Amino acid sequence: MRRLLMAFAGMCLLGGNTYGQEVEPPIYKNDEGEEIFGPEYMPGSPVDVGLPLFMGRPNAGVRIPDTLLLVPQDAFRTSTTQWSLPSETIERQLPGDIPFLRDFRNEFNSTAPLLRFNNVTPRDAGDPQATAKVHYIDVGQGAGAIVELPCGVAVVDLGGEWESADGGAAFVNYLKGFLAARPQYNNTVNVVFISHPHADHMNGAKDLMGTSIRVSGVADNGQTSDKGSVKDQVAFREWVQQGRSDRYSAVEVSRQVTATGVTNAVIDPFACADVTAFWGGFNEKVGVEEDYRNPNNHSVIVRFDFGKASFLFMGDLEEAAADDMLDQYDQNPGVFDADVLLLAHHGAENGISDKLLKTITPRVAIISMGDRDSAGAKKYHHPRKKALAVLQDDPEVVSDLRAQETFWSYPSFTKPMEGLEVTRAIYGTGWEGTLIVSATAAGKYEIESLGH
Repeated sequence: MRRLLMAFAGMCLLGGNTYGQEVEPPIYKNDEGEEIFGPEYMPGSPVDVGLPLFMGRPNAGVRIPDTLLLVPQDAFRTSTTQWSLPSETIERQLPGDIPFLRDFRNEFNSTAPLLRFNNVTPRDAGDPQATAKVHYIDVGQGAGAIVELPCGVAVVDLGGEWESADGGAAFVNYLKGFLAARPQYNNTVNVVFISHPHADHMNGAKDLMGTSIRVSGVADNGQTSDKGSVKDQVAFREWVQQGRSDRYSAVEVSRQVTATGVTNAVIDPFACADVTAFWGGFNEKVGVEEDYRNPNNHSVIVRFDFGKASFLFMGDLEEAAADDMLDQYDQNPGVFDADVLLLAHHGAENGISDKLLKTITPRVAIISMGDRDSAGAKKYHHPRKKALAVLQDDPEVVSDLRAQETFWSYPSFTKPMEGLEVTRAIYGTGWEGTLIVSATAAGKYEIESLGH
């Protein structure tokens, strides 16, 4: 387990900057300079958690009966003596064809029925030539993506570098140009997902709040505080929410009971795609397990299914939490099986979980990281050579191929960058600039690099 260090703000290396976006020094940080939680900085849950969570139905894993899709997840909790189907009320019982999270299932001991597996057959793609695009924006050391669907727009994180460039502003400028060139979206983003409250994933929030772009909904990990980056997450949430519960969804582990992921009208406002969220805030473990002092391990995982095409966004989830998540989903690990994977934590070693990668079986892997000259890349030494080796060395995890090219990576946190031959479909914003992955509803992919 990585050693975590506490430091006061005056000792922190991450001060303000001259690039237009002020990033407060963290109260506590780990040995790589990341903001973490500590005694004077502990997250809570929001007073208004937003819309109820319903069972997700991603295009993978166990298929949920149609009649249960309208049942809120809270209906299965032990404090409820009865729960209602759309057309009937029955005495409490756990359906045998629903996979539950391990901890919830264990509350019922031997009374929980065994699951009758019924894996999903990919649904009819409709128009197989319909196209979705995901723009992985070059924001330096950080992450920000735009999901362009025929029926709307989603944003997954809106942060980036702040030490040698303003990646948050770069993301928002790209988003403004994107919407200006596509008037059919009426200058509107249907939903913004904030994976977790770290500046490199959300420091464009203030810039976005200063534009004329309309944001219809926001989903985050629910963490709430008046300090640190969580304070900025709350400010953005309240700006979008404007006092309305139907514009917000907190994705917290404690609110989830089924191993199918969660969805609702905020998480998935689209008629032409299916959006599912997983994991998120796990505040119960912050003061108990050292790994959960890091906001990375409270990342909201987001999955988009467009016909037979699938995209998975991992935030900065580290290996320890990824393994915990798989343990919770032991009845339904296939729910994470996806084609295009945005690697967690910018290609860091601790963002690679062998168990999770073998479950996802990606065809394409994307890394959002700084270029070789960025302060972030030089400071954090991402991506790591070992992480890339896991993706493409025998036995290969990434199944699709690309033309062989030599890129750079870091052997460790202390060693200088080295060249690395890449033969599998692994792409990095720090190597090739903004990347656009196009997908037809039939599951055919094309990758375009816009360069730096």
